[in-house]
Amino acid sequence: MTRALSLAVLAFAITGCGSSSPSLSRLRRQATSICQRALAESDRIQPPALPSDTAPFLRRGAAALSTELSELRTLKAPAENAASYSAALTEQSRQLTTLQETIRGLDRGDDPVSAIKTLQRRLAPTESAGDAAWRTLGLPGCVSR
Repeated sequence: MTRALSLAVLAFAITGCGSSSPSLSRLRRQATSICQRALAESDRIQPPALPSDTAPFLRRGAAALSTELSELRTLKAPAENAASYSAALTEQSRQLTTLQETIRGLDRGDDPVSAIKTLQRRLAPTESAGDAAWRTLGLPGCVSR
């Protein structure tokens, strides 16, 4: 009886260790909700009508991305998915940094047309890497639009 009880306690302890982090389905549900809210917010941002409107447009996009990233950082991925989740957040953080750098350049007088072209070129690799991580996690709702 003691050996059986010990094995039962050991089995419970092993399975209990993993239960402290949310399941992948819970992560998917929570992250999808966050990403959908961010997408809806981004969709409300009107593209610039004039080149001089580029910096305010990017500021609104950066604010939406920053909020999304902050909310996503509050979630905890299961251990077996933590590396992919961390990679996705890292790439999203790089995208935000790139946006902020572009905004600072525009504030210093950079040409808006050139700045947008450079921004698109700089964002492409981070978007691809982030999208791959989101897809690995089964989170198509967080893939770049």
